Amino acid sequence: MAGPGLRLLAGMGLAGALVLGFSLWLHFDPDQHLPIGSIQIAGEPRHADTDAILERVRAHAPGFVGTDLEVLREELQAMPWVDAVQLRRRWPDTLEIHVTEPVPVAQWGDDHLVDRHGRLFGPVDLAEWDFLPALAGEDGRQVVLMHRYLEVSARLADAGFEVVGVHEGKRHDWTIHLADGAEVLMGRDVNLNRLGQLVRAAPALRAREDAPIARVDLRYPHGLAVAWAEEADNNGGNAR
Repeated sequence: MAGPGLRLLAGMGLAGALVLGFSLWLHFDPDQHLPIGSIQIAGEPRHADTDAILERVRAHAPGFVGTDLEVLREELQAMPWVDAVQLRRRWPDTLEIHVTEPVPVAQWGDDHLVDRHGRLFGPVDLAEWDFLPALAGEDGRQVVLMHRYLEVSARLADAGFEVVGVHEGKRHDWTIHLADGAEVLMGRDVNLNRLGQLVRAAPALRAREDAPIARVDLRYPHGLAVAWAEEADNNGGNAR
């Protein structure tokens, strides 16, 4: 058996090794010794700027181990055309980024889109998205106007009117835009029962074939006013 002296020396040696190991660990920088060797983008993004994503990752991801994935995920999700991001480390040096793009459901104003969560994103070129309903109003009103568009479209479809957009002014006066270019003025009244007047009048309005409808004004308590395209042109667009 080892004597007390040998046991003391062994204990001192073990303690020294532990101190040396701890000292080496304090000087070990995982970001320098384990750099990111490969960044892979998954999800097949079509509109997101993948070069900008890679640049952002390189700027904010110092190393394979030391990168805070949650902070990086929040930064990437704030970029245009990025709805959600999933990050995964794959040993030994690969960072995988799965990008989910937003799903547009409507145009907004001159250069933005509304996604399926009701959030605005852009600016974008709306020429590619002209098949989506066109909404316009003050920011924050996009969900209200999207629901209104859906309700109006359903009410007017049976009468053969195709709704392509809803625009709301600063005083919450709003206008329905039809596919044939006609406008339906609603004022600030959100009671959609008033659309019944237009539905009932649809056969009589279509009976006139010499001029298309330019505007239907439903801002009257009882009845409506119609401006035909020829009359609207001759009166500067203000005829009723």
